[in-house]
Amino acid sequence: MVSGYLSRQTKEWGLNILNGVHNHAMEPALEGHILVGRLKEDNKKIVRDLTKSKMLPRNILINLKNKRPHCMKNIKQVYNERQQIWKANRGDKKSLQYLFSKLEEHNYTYFSRTQIESTTIEDIFWAHPTSVKLFNNFQTVLVMDSTYKTNMYKMPMFVVVGVTLTDLTYSVGFAFVTHEKKENFVWVLKMLRKLLTSKMNMPKVIVIDRDMSLMNAVGNVFPKSYAMNCYFHVQENVKQRSILDCKYPLEKKDGKEVNNHDVIKKIMRAWKAMVESLTQELYANALVEFQDACSDFPLFLNYAMTTLNEVKGKY
Repeated sequence: MVSGYLSRQTKEWGLNILNGVHNHAMEPALEGHILVGRLKEDNKKIVRDLTKSKMLPRNILINLKNKRPHCMKNIKQVYNERQQIWKANRGDKKSLQYLFSKLEEHNYTYFSRTQIESTTIEDIFWAHPTSVKLFNNFQTVLVMDSTYKTNMYKMPMFVVVGVTLTDLTYSVGFAFVTHEKKENFVWVLKMLRKLLTSKMNMPKVIVIDRDMSLMNAVGNVFPKSYAMNCYFHVQENVKQRSILDCKYPLEKKDGKEVNNHDVIKKIMRAWKAMVESLTQELYANALVEFQDACSDFPLFLNYAMTTLNEVKGKY
């Protein structure tokens, strides 16, 4: 235990040892210590070179530890150094200014709009030149969804994906939107429509989740396109609801224990068989089996049937 003081006469710092006895043993390793964890200049060069080669941070860390077995670095030091690299590349430009400069440098097609009576960017949409070419050749089927936690501004990133004739997917375009409202989606979809050189070739099918704002926007901008609900999203919603609603007590009335996990698996198998029925006859039979499997859970059955009626023609 030490105390520090500043001498009024000499204006110098001094230390007094109040208790020179350690109350714990010395640590066998200094891993995690801020000074030991600092990257030296040769390590920084490795991080810079591997970052230019598009190597992932976790692989950069593995590379460092392989070259220096006693290296006490962790993933945070790698991320910090990469952040310094981006800052150095950006120079005096703000993040959005740097983004626009890179979009222009690589000949991206991009659009942006500001808030009313303001210079604050509200929405940005961009597409790679190759993506524009692919979109004009393969615009029949599009898949759209938002992803989160991708940027420091906490803006949802709206992603548009296309499908080729060989069932391969490609990225059409990306957008940062301030809000997931109809007006934001309408603007993004209008910018997407601008990428098409022929207004006769519009998307035939657009697959989205059950976001009502996006559904309304699709109907507004692409009125002749058939909007379908994503199979995966509906499936996951029904599964999560079944976990909440389909629970037996530890013992049923006959005194036997019931495994709720097996019950949910049975219900989901019946749901899958029903929604994947190829004919009306198979659907009718599967519907009866699904209702029978959910007979003890009327709340869930009502939810599932309501969901099915809403998306039956778009599933």
